[in-house]
Amino acid sequence: MDIVDLKILELLKDDGRMSYNDISENVGKTEATVRRRVKNLIEEGVIKKFTIEYNIDSKPKTRATVKIEPNFKEIKNILKGLIGIEEITDIWRLSGDCGLFIKVEIPSIEQFNPLIEEKISRIGGVKIMETCFITDIIK
Repeated sequence: MDIVDLKILELLKDDGRMSYNDISENVGKTEATVRRRVKNLIEEGVIKKFTIEYNIDSKPKTRATVKIEPNFKEIKNILKGLIGIEEITDIWRLSGDCGLFIKVEIPSIEQFNPLIEEKISRIGGVKIMETCFITDIIK
């Protein structure tokens, strides 16, 4: 892999639908060369897949993080319970005394307390330590 391959990867990372012709103009190589290089990057496993980001629901969601202090004797049941809650999008197990950290997405802020009270807090061994609403996603 050389500097041209890296430039091609960066362009495709920004826009996976960029045409070979547009890429060739950006990297100073022919369209056939770019096509061959992309094919090689795919065959070598450097490019694993082309994907898209989308937003089907135009309504903004309310997002929050929740820090949980779990009873580690019940961690398997806790994780099983958390995984089963649809509104939880991410679960992280942290080192040290940090416990578990989850991210939730709900349609509105009014649904946050019922989520905590009726679903998350009912899992045995869960102690909620802190909740924070996400106000802006930077990256």
